[in-house]
Amino acid sequence: MSTARHSYETAPAAAAVAAPAQHGGGAAAVLRAFAGLASGEVAARFIAFGTTVYLARTLGASGYGILGFAAAVMLYLARVADFGMEFFGLGVREIAEDHARVETVAPALLGMRLLISGAIVLALAALVPVLPRPDGAVLALYGLTMLAVGGGTRWIHIGLQRTRLVALSRTMGELAVLALVLSLVHGRADLARAPLAQFAGDALAAFLLFAALRRWGYHVPIRFDWSVVRPTVLRALPLVGSALLGLVIYNSDLILLRFFRDTASVGWYAAGYLLVSFLLNLGGAYSQSLTPALTRSWERTRLYHTSALQVALLSVPLAVGASFVAGQVVGTVFGARYAPAGTALAILIWSIPFSLAREVATAALVVGGGQRLVFRLTAWSAVFNLALNFALIPHWGLRGAALATVITEVVRASASLYEARTVGYPLPPLRILWRPAAAAAAMAALLVALPGMHLWLAVPAGAAAYAVALLALGYRPALR
Repeated sequence: MSTARHSYETAPAAAAVAAPAQHGGGAAAVLRAFAGLASGEVAARFIAFGTTVYLARTLGASGYGILGFAAAVMLYLARVADFGMEFFGLGVREIAEDHARVETVAPALLGMRLLISGAIVLALAALVPVLPRPDGAVLALYGLTMLAVGGGTRWIHIGLQRTRLVALSRTMGELAVLALVLSLVHGRADLARAPLAQFAGDALAAFLLFAALRRWGYHVPIRFDWSVVRPTVLRALPLVGSALLGLVIYNSDLILLRFFRDTASVGWYAAGYLLVSFLLNLGGAYSQSLTPALTRSWERTRLYHTSALQVALLSVPLAVGASFVAGQVVGTVFGARYAPAGTALAILIWSIPFSLAREVATAALVVGGGQRLVFRLTAWSAVFNLALNFALIPHWGLRGAALATVITEVVRASASLYEARTVGYPLPPLRILWRPAAAAAAMAALLVALPGMHLWLAVPAGAAAYAVALLALGYRPALR
């Protein structure tokens, strides 16, 4: 970054001219960057999955519901602390355009984020006396993780396309969390130790990435300079607003369940959402990998359409297959006490194809300068989602919450793909979907024909049926 930055409106064109000489901007580059991020994301999520299962079984649905509620609130605050740098790729795009900005603008952005994070920590501490116990204490302790968010440099590394180190640091952090949770949390009385373990792991991951920048010769002193960050802040504000509104869509159902039902319902729903969250995080990693590639690519439309095909190839069979085995998945992982979560998962899983398609469209909108358009789309979606949640949750509980999420994602993805046309990214052709849809139908036919198949047989059988059908239909790895 540079203090005398050029306009965002002209930056993508300049970056595209320079792209061929620097980094590949095509689908292969996206997949390489995604593989780096996703490898760590998958490993870290599996480790975090193990941590979550241990906590759910050790604390019970009610205790786990308290953690789930606090984590839901933290998601809102993390988007504020991130300030669009990583989640929406604003900082990623800055670094991808000009690597010199690591030393010229990134230090001031880190200083701003740390100020915001510190304010969040103090505000949560002040709320402890007025919140129920132990909810308030757990929430305040989780607030410490905001310091790792604000001081984190993942967005810098992603912009430099050094995603393997991002993957490694994330994995190391989650391993530390798991080790601490296993050592310190043995019952409901140890509830407050879980957020402290999360803070320690997140801090370790942030430290590893910061230290790596210095080893590579980047001088990134944290400083506070409003004149440097002001242009970026003004561009980030619509994205931060979009992120907060997006979280209304993402977890208002969880929060409303806490008020309309009880902590056990929150625990069941959080358990059902665990697989969905895992896949959504992979979608976020893909979007972060796509942003710098779109910024630097000559063939943006082709890359955009190929990316839409790639997410369809993976997400459509996942939704179909998981809807058949959701109950078995929940029973195997969490036990019989969490049986209600199976119904929620069977519905929620259908949000994945639409959510990942929206991630692709959002990356295009951000690269094309459509930040305010992203905000408007998210605002209307949040209002729509809240209305659905208030209408469905009081009567239908978990099913109503899950159904509201799926309907909202269908509407949100459709609107995002449609509006991406206004910044130069035409709608992906419908013909790219027929093979994944037909192959997924073949997989569903097999699972219907063999009801009651054990989970460990159903998963490989369904995957094999999908792969065979896809090849029989003449699938090729690139658009024709």
